[in-house]
Amino acid sequence: MKKILFFLLANGLLTAQTSELLSTNWYIAKIVTNGQTENTPAIDTGVPTSNFNPDGNNGYTFNSRYYNTSVLSLGFVSGTNNFMKTGSACTLAYYMGNNATAVNSYDQKNCNLFITPSAGAQYTYQIVNNGNVKTLIITDPSGNQVHYNNAVLETKENITAKKSLSLYPNPVKEILTIDHIDKNLSVKIFDLSGKLIYQTISKDKKIDINTNILQKGQYLITVENYQTLPFIKE
Repeated sequence: MKKILFFLLANGLLTAQTSELLSTNWYIAKIVTNGQTENTPAIDTGVPTSNFNPDGNNGYTFNSRYYNTSVLSLGFVSGTNNFMKTGSACTLAYYMGNNATAVNSYDQKNCNLFITPSAGAQYTYQIVNNGNVKTLIITDPSGNQVHYNNAVLETKENITAKKSLSLYPNPVKEILTIDHIDKNLSVKIFDLSGKLIYQTISKDKKIDINTNILQKGQYLITVENYQTLPFIKE
């Protein structure tokens, strides 16, 4: 069995596309499950790079990153554009920023695509070149796909999610001020466990929050369409 696997996973006969696959930083762009396409939702933290790395034992790991990271251990099937799953794992952090429902749902799909198939399952991959943009398409045994680009393509949704605000003082003893925001937006404070502690609606471009309702510690404040920011209550 070991000899068969070594033949399948030998690195000397990797295809030209495999070489390009390994040398490129990828950014998750969309997921297709059961024929339904979902573009990557805007996320406060931005879309991190996904990449392939040698594992030091004639195999590789692929880190498919969004908010969490889906880690796939694999070996390339020589002479083909296939790779074989040898193991997998996924981190379990919960996102509490803007667009949370869409982000957490998409994050789960990213994990499922690599976690669900059994060890020994084969995935196919294809790199499509369109000018300066490369797209990596990985297809699981059920036909579900995840698409990555070699750059983050800006969309109106992405740009909106990157709007910044001012938060002061930080650390805060009494009054926390949020400045440079729009009116009629949802404002929420969460503790680090994800529990909603406080919520209100912005009535002006600047609002003050009395933090005497909070115990001492670290919190996250979210304003609809703006970046999530941490603060410390003293």
